[in-house]
Amino acid sequence: MEAELKQQFDEMGVEPTAPVLDKCMELAISYNVNDATEFVEQWMAFSLSHLQGDEPTVANLGEFERKVLQTRREKGGSKKPTKSITTSSLDTSSLANYGLMEEDDPMLNDYVDESTASTLPHTPKAAKNQSRASALKAGVLFSPASYSPKATKASPAVTAAVEGKPGDVVDSFGHPKLMAASSWQSQVQHTVPVLQLLRHNDAPLTMSNLRYMNDLLHERCDDLHDRLVDIGQALVEKKLGVKGAAECSWYPQDRHTLDALHMLHAVGMIHSDDDGPLDAHSALLAVLDTEEKLLALNFSQLKSGSIFPGQVVLAKGFIPRGDTFVVEELHTDRKLTPPPPLKVERELQFVVAAGPYTNSTDMCYERLHELLNYLREHRPDVLLLTGPFVEAEHKAINELAETFDAFFEKMIAGIMDVVGSSTSVLLISSQKDAMAAAVYPTPAYTLRKTYPNLQLLADPSLIDLDGITLGVSSTDVLDHLLSHEFAANAGERMHRAINHLFHQGSFYPLCPPGDENMSYDSQLAAKFAQLKQLPNVLILPSDQRHFIRMVSDCLVINPGRLVDSKGGTFARFLVTPTAPTATKAPNMFSSVACQIQRI
Repeated sequence: MEAELKQQFDEMGVEPTAPVLDKCMELAISYNVNDATEFVEQWMAFSLSHLQGDEPTVANLGEFERKVLQTRREKGGSKKPTKSITTSSLDTSSLANYGLMEEDDPMLNDYVDESTASTLPHTPKAAKNQSRASALKAGVLFSPASYSPKATKASPAVTAAVEGKPGDVVDSFGHPKLMAASSWQSQVQHTVPVLQLLRHNDAPLTMSNLRYMNDLLHERCDDLHDRLVDIGQALVEKKLGVKGAAECSWYPQDRHTLDALHMLHAVGMIHSDDDGPLDAHSALLAVLDTEEKLLALNFSQLKSGSIFPGQVVLAKGFIPRGDTFVVEELHTDRKLTPPPPLKVERELQFVVAAGPYTNSTDMCYERLHELLNYLREHRPDVLLLTGPFVEAEHKAINELAETFDAFFEKMIAGIMDVVGSSTSVLLISSQKDAMAAAVYPTPAYTLRKTYPNLQLLADPSLIDLDGITLGVSSTDVLDHLLSHEFAANAGERMHRAINHLFHQGSFYPLCPPGDENMSYDSQLAAKFAQLKQLPNVLILPSDQRHFIRMVSDCLVINPGRLVDSKGGTFARFLVTPTAPTATKAPNMFSSVACQIQRI
């Protein structure tokens, strides 16, 4: 049992000395505690509530014996746990069974009356700041009340081979001198002002002005028509110009006045004949000024191009017979409004992480604790976290003994305690969260308690951060695009997927959505999901591999997921007014250093 005790302490982040292990063995044998997991959990709960999280010593174990083990024996002896918890499934956050207690809390009742603890949620009193810090170190702040990890099969996040080790930099971009000189922490405490730029009637999307699930079919059709007209005109202007467009032949106006092989131009929206991913034989084109028929697209003559459902394109080709359009050229680029010039007056440090924040089989939030440990040391100017935080489809969601909102409030309180008041915290909502509105675009979360440096933002958001324009979405639009597009010799896949967003002018241009469980509201999207101007920085969390790209003078970052089967990652980047040796006006490469780091 000594080896099991050492293993359990190791999992708690404690390295017991030989005398301590000997004392633990003596106590376990004397008080008939045959389960190493049970013994270590009882010690850690005692340490948190009575010793401010101190590590075990022989003297501390003596006090533990008097206050816990002897009392338990006097009240009827040591009880075996009612649920089997194997060493492989134990997590430090299982200590949340006992809560964060005050000195005078009746903690012994938690050990003795397990039947009561399994039926009644235990909501602890507010602990002192020092106790909360000790609890955070031990990893217990974010587990739900009365939650205990069950003995289950190992989750994929645990069993899959993890690439690299914590702290490894897996991707980087930017000025080498900036990268080498940075300490990756803010040098001056300064609250960063945040301004939401995605607005309708001068108001951002919130729960107070949310109105959805009432758009009519004809309204959706009108939205698609307006989008087709606006983007189609921009494509024609970019490729042909006014004079060139007047000299071209167009479908359907000129179809019957020309021979079958005469070249025609057509502006239309791509559709799939089965509402699924596109291939070379399933693409259809809905053309302006045609109310009934769709053209079947034939790509046998196309040299390069890529399309996805909902995309507005300018096609050039011919119609040999029927309603088949043989495509020879496909144009999808319009004139873009470039990002605004950087206006930063001092260096700004950012940390970006994307949910989920806990493994798929438990609610212990280990990776979130590890991220907060990093933040405690580095103190960035801005912390940006995208949902989901409490996934509605999580396997253990039904084990919560408190409301989703209460659990989320507790999680945010723990985050803000660690971050302090000098870091601006931005939380981006996700419709996958149990406490969020199940619609896209998704309004900002709501909290009962307010924090002066916390901003709750909608998905998607376009914000101004002290002279930096930043766009962000928690919805995995890149994965949806890449899984539904058809491409032929179209270049690097991630680069073109990002360009799809820019040239379609939308944070989510697919129609219908790439996820059948996604509740897409076209009326809200027309108001709160437009991407008319490119930002300086665009954050696009995705299940696709993490990356840093410069696309059309916009720095695009996929930080990866904080919890991932191959090892979670997050991003950190800094922006300076000018590079160390810059002689020109600042640009993104000379003013930015960015890294993606393994958690």
